[in-house]
Order: sequence, then structure tokens, then C-alpha cells
Amino acid sequence: MVSEKLAAGRRGRTVPAVILAVILAAALATAAAACASSSSSSSSPAASATSGTATASSSASPASTATVSGAAATALITKAIANTKAAPSLLVVGSGIGTGTGSGSQQVSFTLTMVQKAGCRGTIALSKVESFQLVETGGYVWLKPTSAFYATLHLSQAALALVADKYIKVPTNNAQVADLAKICSFSGLFGQLPTPTGTSYVATPTTDNGKSAYKITQTGQAGYAYITNSSTPMLVKLAEPTASGGVIGFTEYSAPLALIAPSDAESIDGTKLGI
Repeated sequence: MVSEKLAAGRRGRTVPAVILAVILAAALATAAAACASSSSSSSSPAASATSGTATASSSASPASTATVSGAAATALITKAIANTKAAPSLLVVGSGIGTGTGSGSQQVSFTLTMVQKAGCRGTIALSKVESFQLVETGGYVWLKPTSAFYATLHLSQAALALVADKYIKVPTNNAQVADLAKICSFSGLFGQLPTPTGTSYVATPTTDNGKSAYKITQTGQAGYAYITNSSTPMLVKLAEPTASGGVIGFTEYSAPLALIAPSDAESIDGTKLGI
């Protein structure tokens, strides 16, 4: 059935399951290891390798040169999370290992532009050539896979002719796209982050992509976070430097953006595919 093949990714994993695994598990639940369980107060090779993922804009105020610890560090990361969740829009860039119903694991990367209370648009890739464009707004999700992605699904020529070069339009309440709709909202993306508590956090002044930042760590945990070293701290990066982890970076935009949904001429109703 066409709907079953479109909903399924390689190796038995559904596409939304892989994406959600990466963003919420490998990145955000990991970020719970970065914002509610972060680690290692010194810079690591993993930190250096991912320092250019994405950075948030910092304020013009002078950066602090003092290390912050205890309750003050907890308050600092809490404020950065709140500021980022309230941003008009965010560019979210990340990669990680997704696991799902099949065996093994799969590298997934993603670039999403999120707009507060509107949705998101972007690209999610399962390889260099297997990817799909995503738009979520106004109660619908539009998906536009590459031809290489379609090839892995072994669709019939009739099915391929039907989808052609169009977006597949599906209501957000459809179970097959519910997880994708979830990651396109600020509440869904950040919903896995617990509120930092305790006094074991340390914020160490450093730089990220040439800009002043704090590296947030917590004793005994493998994850870490970077936030801007500014009067309005913002999340810059959440990372889990392990074989099954991932990294996710944020760029904060100061002005609202508009999301434009694909037109009817550019789309095909998912019900025509049995979705």
C-alpha cells in the first residue's frame, strides 16, 4: 500500500520515529543531559568539532570573564532556555543517531526554521541524497521527498507518477505525521527539557564560532550546553558526545518570520495516496 511505504523509512523505521528519536532523544533528552544533566567542565574534542553548528546572536554588553557556579549557574541556564523558547523564530540545525522499530541505527541530520505559534519549514536527511523537505503550518504538514528517498520505498511507476515533484499534504492530526508536527512547535521541541534544579552546574566562559559563550556542565554527566555570554542569554548548542548521541544548534532571530505553505498546484492530497 502506498501509504505504508511513504510512512516507512529504511530498515523498518518510520520517518517520524527516526526524526523524533534524533531531535528529542539524541538531542533534547540528551539536552536534558546538557541543561538538566550536563557534564565535563573542560573543553573536549567533541565540543570543538561541533562549535560551528549554529550560534545565537549576542547582545552588545561586555561578556563576563568569571566562571559561574551553583545556584547562579542554574539560574543562568534556566534563563537561557526560557529566552530561547520565547524567541520569535529559530534556526535549528542538528544531527544524531536515530533508532526505531528496526534493528541498528541511522545517522539523521536536519535543518528547521521554526516560527513562534506558526510552525516550521526545513529539510530532514537520512543520507546525502535521501531527504525530504518539510513545511508545517495552519493545521497541515507538507512533505516533499527526493527521488532517491522514493527509490528506497520501491513504489510503483503509477505511484511515482502520482506524486511527481509535489508536496504530500497531510493534516497534522494524522497519526503518521503527528511526531513531525510536534517537533515543528516550540512547545514540542523544548517540551522534553526539564527545569534545571540543584547547585551542581558550572558555567565556564569560552567562545563558540568566534562569539563569547558559556559552556554549561554538570558533574558526572556526558552532555553539555553552550549559551551566549550576554545580558540576554540564549541557547547556542546542546550536545551528547557519545556514540549514540547527537548535537543540535540554535540561531536566534530578532524579527518574526512568515511561513508560506505550498500552493495547491504544488501539492497532492495525502488521501489520494491512502494517507
